[in-house]
Amino acid sequence: MTLRGKAAIVGIGEVPTRRDYPGRTTASLMTEASAMALQDAGIRKEDVDGLICNAEAIHPNTLCEYMQLQPSFSEGTSMHGATGAMSIALAAAAIEAGLANTVLCVLGGVRNPPPAERGGAPPSVGSEWEAPYGPGQGAPGRYALLKQRYMHEYGVRDEQFAKIAADQRFNALTNPNSVFQGQSITAEDVMSSRFINTPLHLLECVMPCSGAAAAIVTGADRARSFPNPPVYLLGAGAGASNHDVLWQDLQATTTPVARTAPRAFTMAGYSPKDMEFAEFYD
Repeated sequence: MTLRGKAAIVGIGEVPTRRDYPGRTTASLMTEASAMALQDAGIRKEDVDGLICNAEAIHPNTLCEYMQLQPSFSEGTSMHGATGAMSIALAAAAIEAGLANTVLCVLGGVRNPPPAERGGAPPSVGSEWEAPYGPGQGAPGRYALLKQRYMHEYGVRDEQFAKIAADQRFNALTNPNSVFQGQSITAEDVMSSRFINTPLHLLECVMPCSGAAAAIVTGADRARSFPNPPVYLLGAGAGASNHDVLWQDLQATTTPVARTAPRAFTMAGYSPKDMEFAEFYD
């Protein structure tokens, strides 16, 4: 079975990313983005019979109650940086399987969620051993080890990493939804910023922020009846790391994308050489 051309995105909504939204909750930001996507698609929430949200931020049941939705299909996905792409693939799969006709995919979160939103994660290797005894809290503690290993294996220099951070900031300069709109940096700025955890500099670390985005996905047979030109899903691939604690993986510098991207290209019938635009998770 293939998902090629079976579903399409017909509406989108995005709440601008900001350092914080004081007084707002994850549910309210996700609802706002969803309302924007519904308006863009020219439909009402009653027309939606599927919901997919990022489970790390909120349970789908909680969001359904908040938004007063009663979908025939709902799912909470948690694939970290791949959650957005995965939600679109899941929506297409649910539509192809006949579980839903029109699916709302929505992701978001607030920088400092109130205690009631944090919930409780089940015990894991990470929570039992890595958090209390491993690298320092926050991504820099772990990603410093990954960067150091990558530099060792591939001979990449610190200056090359700094250029990546500067280029990412450049790409956001004119985007009104970006938290760093109009705030440029250079590779030299990155190199001269203080170390958070050697070899990671402050200006190449992820900044906690708040925001939300949503997309409406429907079947190819219905997509042309919507006001916007459909954006069809041509290929998708999914996979996970085989380590809960990534920095202990002996192949830590090789992500699951090495396996999932070829699957997506095969499904789409294209190759990397055919691509004119690429967007990578940071």
